[in-house]
Amino acid sequence: MSLVASAVPLRQSVLGLRDLRLYGFAAAFTAGNLLLPMAVHSVPQGGLIFLPIFFFTLVAGYRFGFAAGALTAVASPLVNYALTGMPPSEMLATVLVQGLLIAAIAASLGSRARLNPWLLLLAAISMQLVGFGLDLARGGSVGAGLDVLRLGIPGVAIIAFGGYAAIRLLEHFEIGRTRGEADAAR
Repeated sequence: MSLVASAVPLRQSVLGLRDLRLYGFAAAFTAGNLLLPMAVHSVPQGGLIFLPIFFFTLVAGYRFGFAAGALTAVASPLVNYALTGMPPSEMLATVLVQGLLIAAIAASLGSRARLNPWLLLLAAISMQLVGFGLDLARGGSVGAGLDVLRLGIPGVAIIAFGGYAAIRLLEHFEIGRTRGEADAAR
């Protein structure tokens, strides 16, 4: 089987609020969520196409639990907005809700026994559909919302399959594990 098509065993390292590693990893993932959008915004509509602000949120939630995902989900758009004005203020609430949703789904999936890229894909699709619903509730048009969903298809795939690869790399190099956790995993 190929790297992106198979489910693999993985133990989530849930970081609690008293664990200083939580804040270090959340800061690192937030930095990733700041740098990735800068890289893709050189492409017209790059943010809508690649959905870069959600990539490391999924990875944080899956690998380190809901607290890491939620901190990354909240800090990423707020810091990004403060530094760059992106995402636009009218989209900020939607981006925050989408980020918290993907963090929650990823953390829930991470507590399962196996890392499955197809479940990550469902998480990313769910996040996009909730964003679509929030845009409609805010008074957006169905046509514009469907265009955003269509534009975001590459980003959904990148979040799911790129996130799968990133989580596998973190696990392979035992990043975030204490020495005792790493020894117990062997």
